[in-house]
Amino acid sequence: MPELHPFAAFSVILAIGFVLAQAIVLSAHKHGHLTMDLPTGVQKFHLDPTPRVGGVAIYLALLGAWLLLPDAGTGEILGVVLLAGLPALCIGLLEDVTKRVSVRSRLFTTMGSGGLAALVTGVGLTRVDIPLADLLLSAWPVAVLFTAFCVGGVANAFNIIDGFHGLSSGTLIISALGLAAISYSVGDPALAMAAIALAAAVGGFWLVNFPWGKLFLGDGGAYFAGFALAWLTVILLVRHPQVSPWASVLLCGYPTVEAVYSIFRRRRMRQSPGQPDRHHLHSLVATQLVQPRLRHLPANLRNAAVSVLMWGCAVVAVTPAVLFPTQGNLLLAVLAGCFVAYHLVYRFVAATAVAGPAVEVGAPSARP
Repeated sequence: MPELHPFAAFSVILAIGFVLAQAIVLSAHKHGHLTMDLPTGVQKFHLDPTPRVGGVAIYLALLGAWLLLPDAGTGEILGVVLLAGLPALCIGLLEDVTKRVSVRSRLFTTMGSGGLAALVTGVGLTRVDIPLADLLLSAWPVAVLFTAFCVGGVANAFNIIDGFHGLSSGTLIISALGLAAISYSVGDPALAMAAIALAAAVGGFWLVNFPWGKLFLGDGGAYFAGFALAWLTVILLVRHPQVSPWASVLLCGYPTVEAVYSIFRRRRMRQSPGQPDRHHLHSLVATQLVQPRLRHLPANLRNAAVSVLMWGCAVVAVTPAVLFPTQGNLLLAVLAGCFVAYHLVYRFVAATAVAGPAVEVGAPSARP
């Protein structure tokens, strides 16, 4: 196979993802009895049955990246992502098809993907720049378990924000491009190309999902793409000790803050952390801010407008990580500021919800 210039290869990867995503939509009459996401349930906002197996297009597009990109280092990274990410993809697709897989099973299986990647490569999180924690992480079994926990947690966080057209996939693209920028800045073009390949693969799906919502990411797509991004941030920290662990956290900052905040919010309300509800920030922004102001737009465009607003949360978190990847104290302060800002915005929007009636927008289901 002739070698392609990286730019041409990324364009092909984007095209592969787009064509495959469109193929899933056009063939929905063949598989829709298994793959459709119906507009019923506590977290369902969308108006029409829609295929929810976009993860298949993303995985196959990334497989294409593994075949097309000429750099051996990039190929090695993507090979691990494709191999270790299979459990995360499959458990998500099983839920997409059966709608009967428990949150715990999905979470533990996705953590298993993180652990598998660590065991296959011998690479794991051995530092968080906190002395006592770093001492514990110096033990390899602890490092593997911690890596599995972090990778699985990030993948689940991207599933949690999968609530509106392009929200989770757009956030992931922003994060992956931020990771690529840091990788280039520290002299790691192989990792940067792997991150751009991930962004391109997800981008092909995004073009079908945003703004009209013809195809949903599904659990398989959210778990696999979230795993892939999380694993690339692990590689960044292991290869480049000068990069602060808090830079990696901020690269996934918006979904991470949402996930942590949701856990504490549900605990405070005496609910299970896996209990679905309509109280995520993106849901409140949709029903209390976007819908009342954009009633003249079609439902799908109101849906997409929510994502455009929420992408700002991702940019706010990713930008300091890109600009100051080695300044741990500063990044830790930024992360704390993100939690405070999120809480204040959440309370403001929630107060608006109490003051006025909630209204619906057409949107895909947010996952627990």
